[in-house]
Amino acid sequence: MSDFLLLIIILCLNSFMKKKRFSFKAILILLLGAFFLGLVFTIFNSTGVKDRYDWLTLKSSQKLDVPLENQYPDLPNGCEVTSLSMLLRYYDVKVNKLDLSENIKHVSSYTDDGKYRGNPHVGFVGYMSQANAGWCVYNEPLEQVGLKYTNRIKNFTNHDFIQVIKLVSDGHPVLIITTTNFNHVGDMQTWQTAQGEVHVTPSSHTCVITGFDKKSRIVYVNDPFGHKNKAIPWKNLEKSYNQQGKQALYLK
Repeated sequence: MSDFLLLIIILCLNSFMKKKRFSFKAILILLLGAFFLGLVFTIFNSTGVKDRYDWLTLKSSQKLDVPLENQYPDLPNGCEVTSLSMLLRYYDVKVNKLDLSENIKHVSSYTDDGKYRGNPHVGFVGYMSQANAGWCVYNEPLEQVGLKYTNRIKNFTNHDFIQVIKLVSDGHPVLIITTTNFNHVGDMQTWQTAQGEVHVTPSSHTCVITGFDKKSRIVYVNDPFGHKNKAIPWKNLEKSYNQQGKQALYLK
C-alpha cells in the first residue's frame, strides 16, 4: 500500500479517537476501502498495465529539435559524453563534449595489477580521445558529471522502453545506452571488476532519442556518429536498450 493511503488511514483513525467515536463498522469500512484503493493502485502500477496506459496516451508522433554534435574527430570513443552534451544543450546548458570528457570520471582498463577490469559504472574505461583505446561508461558517471552543470538531470535507468518513449512524447529527449547497430548484439562480455560482475560489449554506443512515429513503429535518434533524427526500427532499439541494462537519463 502506498504511503499516501497509509497516511489517510492514520488521519481518519486519529479523527475517530479525538471525537471518541469508536464505530467499529466505520473503521472496518475505512480499512476495506483503503485496501481496495491500494489494490487498484498496485494493479495500475504493475508493468503490463502501466505500459499499456503509456502506449495509449502517446502522441501519434513526435520529433524534437535536439542540436546535433559529432564525437569525431576529437573523441572517437566519446559517444556517451557527446550524447550528454546534446541533451544538455537542448535545454540551453552551456557545455560541450570536451568539457564533459574532461570532467567525467575515468578508470583504467585493468586495475589491481591486471586482476580486475575497469568498471563503466564507476567511470569511463580507458581513453575517449585515442582510437581503439577506450570502452564505455554507464549511467552513474554520466549522471554525476551532468549534475556538475545542472540539477535538473534525472536518472531514468531500469524503466521500460515504452516509458522512455512516453517521456519523449511529453517533450523530453532521452539519452540511452544502446549499441552501434541499434539492435541486440552477440558479443556481450562479462567482466570481473573490483565491484563485481559487469556486462560490457565492444559494440556499446549511446544516443539521444528525439522522436518517434507510433504508426510506423520508428524511433528517431541523434546519433553522435553525425546523424540527426536517424530513423531506427522501434523493436530493434528496444532490444538494444534492454540488453544494455535499460540505462537512460533525461532532464526534468
